[in-house]
Amino acid sequence: MSDAKHNAMGSPRPADDECNEVYQAVKEDVLKEIHRLNREDARHGLHEMDKLKHISAYKPVLYATEDVAYGRNYFAKIHLGDEKYVHARAHKSNDGKIDFYMLHTTPQCSVWEKDTPLEYFVD
Repeated sequence: MSDAKHNAMGSPRPADDECNEVYQAVKEDVLKEIHRLNREDARHGLHEMDKLKHISAYKPVLYATEDVAYGRNYFAKIHLGDEKYVHARAHKSNDGKIDFYMLHTTPQCSVWEKDTPLEYFVD
């Protein structure tokens, strides 16, 4: 099993047609997860997602892949406007089915800056 130190994630590269296909397929799920996190932040008084103010864009800018036995994992940095980004993970199975997996969140952060490196993450 992969973890942050032992994984097969390649180097991040600029988003291309492959990345855009995957992240357009899961766009609705990514946005639903952002809104869910926003509600949780408000309920717990964290307000981390308030950094977004509003989502004015949805554009993958960087991505990396990890080939696994059952398909390919995709890690992406997605620009949401106002120089704010989320890091998302999706999976494309060997049969072509694309599923959203998760957003990268930590207790301190869920909205990332442009210069924050895209790194491997698991739940």
